[in-house]
Amino acid sequence: MGDKEKAFSNRDRDVFLISLNRGIDRGALISRYSRASALDIRDVYDKEFADNPDRGSEFYSRVFSEYGDESIAELIYAQLGIQNVSNVVTKIMEEQRIGLSFIEKSSRYVRYDKKGNEGYLYLKPEKIGISGILAADYTDLCDSLFSLYAKTYEPLKQMIQDMYPSETCVFTSRKTGSSAYMDTMDPEERKLALKAYDTAVRARALDDLRYFLPASTLTNLGVSGNARAFTYLIARLRSSGLQEAKLLAQNIFEELNREFAEIIKTSGSISTGGFPSRISTDHDSVPAGEIQDSSGVKLIGYNPEEEEIRRIGVAISVGTGSYHPIEAQAVISWIKAAADRRAGRRDKPGREFEIPTYHFLVSTNYGAFRDMQRHRMMTIIRGALSPRAGFDIPEIISRNQEMLSEFKEIMTRAGLVWETLRSAHGSEVAQYCVPYAYKYPVYVAMNARELVHFAELRSTPQAHYDLRKIAVRMHEEISRVHPSIALIAKFVDNREYPLGRIFSEFRKEKKLA
Repeated sequence: MGDKEKAFSNRDRDVFLISLNRGIDRGALISRYSRASALDIRDVYDKEFADNPDRGSEFYSRVFSEYGDESIAELIYAQLGIQNVSNVVTKIMEEQRIGLSFIEKSSRYVRYDKKGNEGYLYLKPEKIGISGILAADYTDLCDSLFSLYAKTYEPLKQMIQDMYPSETCVFTSRKTGSSAYMDTMDPEERKLALKAYDTAVRARALDDLRYFLPASTLTNLGVSGNARAFTYLIARLRSSGLQEAKLLAQNIFEELNREFAEIIKTSGSISTGGFPSRISTDHDSVPAGEIQDSSGVKLIGYNPEEEEIRRIGVAISVGTGSYHPIEAQAVISWIKAAADRRAGRRDKPGREFEIPTYHFLVSTNYGAFRDMQRHRMMTIIRGALSPRAGFDIPEIISRNQEMLSEFKEIMTRAGLVWETLRSAHGSEVAQYCVPYAYKYPVYVAMNARELVHFAELRSTPQAHYDLRKIAVRMHEEISRVHPSIALIAKFVDNREYPLGRIFSEFRKEKKLA
């Protein structure tokens, strides 16, 4: 199992790293904390593990067969790289909120106009299960979307530079700390500002261009998590009606089976009743019709503020050990004081703010939904992506008649291809051809603490403008119905930033310098 001296980071302190090579051995050893009489787990290792290389595997086999105790599977950790997977399937994976962390290739910072060995980076029809004339239509549409993306990049960048020239941008001077235009800076600082400007222009162009990308766009995904969560991920993918998802489930199983076979094999016994095998949206209703607000955000469920204030008051009384009712005005004063103590958005509100809950209908484009889904404290209920709710038009592209005409034409064409795919293969497969520009109505529920985190983070200048609108509008809705509770969200930024990344990029360049 390894050198005793290398099994732990130290042998004489109460805090130490367990450095065994195999995750299954680390998990088996640490699980012994629950029943070992020895005061030091390092002594347990010396006695039970050091001379038995199969001890970890034997332990997990015995525990699963005799007790069925799945919780110990959370003690084994793995990091998995998944490449060339579509955005349709990554959204299925990222619905799993517990036990897994995801990092995904960004369409905001990475250009998608390059070709791989098989052409543009979208899932090819044979891997979806599409053949014949439909495969040709699908391939032609995706190639056209990526070609238009590539064609538009440079002209769009030029438009942005013309609309927001570098000399009109305001920076915070490194030397004076005050606002300054580029032409008032010294040569060294002007160079940094110009570099930040160029990066911000590029990012702003990609923000508009991502509307062209189809849901079949390939991405890379890093997944970190515990073994128990991976078993549920495999079961979730297996239950999908998508050929790509089922194949990915098998590939993940085979890779993890080499690492902890005793645990991962249980994925086959997990009931998939909670995972819908096929999302049916083959009817003609359009959920977005329920959202009348032009912002795409509609608050549809909340309790009266006085009731939430009362509940928060009860929680405060229990937390302080008084167990006496607290007057509403005292609770409001407590909320104001809690807000005053927050020095920045990273100072999170207390758990008392998990008591108020809010329910929204949100209709934003698929590109913005992908960002929103990363907030896994939200409860998001969604159906299959379709073109039925219409599409959003990129802000700057809308100002150029030629670009706008080409954009509308390709979106209309995508809707027609979707209809033929849906008729032949159903709504789940037809998702692959729908561009990010199309609206995606979803049901969102969250508590006030998560809303503070979401609204403050996603209203920062560097956030995508679509997500900024959602974040600001959600906070406005909460302020309307719960003005006293909404005070805790004191760092929501509702100002306009045409080149939102320029501030963070300039800070980065100054730090590097």
